[in-house]
This record gives sequence, structure tokens and C-alpha cells, in this order.
Amino acid sequence: MKRSLGNKRRYLDQGAIDEITREHGTLTASKTCKIFDNADFGYRRITVHRPLRLRFQMTTEKKERYLDACPELLDAVLAVEEELGNEPYFNWNQTWIEVQNIIRSLPDNLEGWAKGAKGMAQKKLFREVFTEVDPEAMPIIAKHHKNLQLDIEELFPDQRLPELPPGELWELLGLHHNGKTHLEHEHDPNLKDFENIPLKENIVSYFLREVRPYVADAWIDRATLDEQDGGIGKVGYEINFNREFFEYKPPRPLEEIDAELAQVEKRIMELLREVTE
Repeated sequence: MKRSLGNKRRYLDQGAIDEITREHGTLTASKTCKIFDNADFGYRRITVHRPLRLRFQMTTEKKERYLDACPELLDAVLAVEEELGNEPYFNWNQTWIEVQNIIRSLPDNLEGWAKGAKGMAQKKLFREVFTEVDPEAMPIIAKHHKNLQLDIEELFPDQRLPELPPGELWELLGLHHNGKTHLEHEHDPNLKDFENIPLKENIVSYFLREVRPYVADAWIDRATLDEQDGGIGKVGYEINFNREFFEYKPPRPLEEIDAELAQVEKRIMELLREVTE
């Protein structure tokens, strides 16, 4: 077409339509015709998470920022600073327990966390202000699961999974056993990613091959499920003509390109001389 119509770049005349119809009817592979199963175009789009890692540190600037929003917690903030100092802490899970204990131990006449929704807001802001993302920090623990049960066949319908050591499959789903419970890490929303996995390949093998070697702490979001079969990953389909029918065309020889550039430069110099004269 001389002008594109949206995503349409080509026009099929009657001759092209007849040729396509004949090739479709013969059901024979050729240079311009390939035969596929429906599943060849399908994929499962999984969500890949990585843990949130926070470093805690009290500074003058952060204290001022927090107390501007929560001036009633001056005594609590000073008590935490006196106990923990101004050094960085790389294990927020343990640091938060210590902060809570310090504030709970305040005398009755000193202000601590408020009750209800206001107290929740104070605690949320405390973490936002006094922590920063740090890849060297320990992952944040979001939940402890005591008697969690997973239906693997339901999560991976019609998939033949590879044999893995006990517990490794659960770790791929973000669950780490500490001897008593299964720990689940909080994910970092800025590191959230997606993978389209062909329907003819199982999710676990693909993840171990294409994701884990590059991001060892990544896991598969088990909450992203398809509405139809309930399995992990939303099923979608895509017909990629470029991928199936792309023909590589090597670039022109370098000598030919250099000669053409030399001619262009010569022509430019001639035009410049005409202007200056």
C-alpha cells in the first residue's frame, strides 16, 4: 500500500487470495506454507518475582522526614536511635523485631505506636522512610505457612514435570522450608517480570533453563492462574509470521558500501565548492 491502514501494510489481490487458498487446501508444507498444531501458537504467561531486600539506617534527614509526618513519635524514634545507633542493618526481618521491642518497652508516659489504623499507618511509614532497597540485604519475609498444601497436578495441568529433589519445586514457587514452617518472601514490584512459555513445554523445565541461571533468587508466582484450567500462567496465543517465515538477507559487501559513501562525500564537496565560489 502507498499508505498504511493502521497495522495493515500489504494488500492481497484476488490472485494472491487464490494462491493462498490452493496451498491451504493441499495441506502440504512448502516455502510459503507450514503446518502447525494449534498448541504451537499457544503459551502460558507466568509472573516471575524476586525478593524485596531492604537496608535499615537512621539518619538525621530520615528522622526529620518521619517526625514531620508523625511528631507524636519523637520519644519512640529517639529510643530506637539510642539503641540501634546510625549504623546500617541488612536484615530488616530481625531489625523490625528489635524496633518493635524497643517501642513496646517505653514507659507508659512516653508515646508509642497508636492503636488501629493510625498505628498501621505509622508502622508502614516507618519502613518507607528508614529503609532503602539494597541487593546485599536479606530478603524480606512476608508470611509463615504452617500446614500449607499444594496440588501440583492442579497447578501444572497436562504437564510432565522433571524429577526434582524434595522441596525444590516448592522453592520454585516461592516457599522455603526452615524446619518448622514454609517462609514466603515479599516480592519487589520493581523486579517483577514475565515469561511466555510454549504450551508444549512444561513451566518448571523452562524456568530452570531460562530464568534461574540468571536470577537465582527468582520464583514463579503461583497466584497468577488461568481462568479456564486453573493452572499457573495465563494461556494466550500468538501467530508470529516473522519468526516462522523470516529469511535472512546478508548485508551488502563492505567494499560496495565504502565506494558508495565515497561518491556521496565527493558530491557533497562539489556542492560546497559551488556555494563558496
